[in-house]
Amino acid sequence: MTAKLAETQLWQQNLASLIRSGLFSKAATGELNGLYTVVGVYADETSSAPLAKYSDWRRASDAANLVNRIAKAQAQGPVESN
Repeated sequence: MTAKLAETQLWQQNLASLIRSGLFSKAATGELNGLYTVVGVYADETSSAPLAKYSDWRRASDAANLVNRIAKAQAQGPVESN
């Protein structure tokens, strides 16, 4: 399962922006009450509150990877859309 840049949600765009600003170092996955979560990771390696929750680990992993890709791509320059 691979998510595309066009399939981003608002929270993913906001988290990517926070990563670029330096508040978070990256997005990561975690687990809380049987759900898989996406969290922001601070520079001191502590985690934020969950920003999204999924029942499927693959969806959480895809969401975190997509946020990290957005943050990296936008830090390197504008992303072209088709």
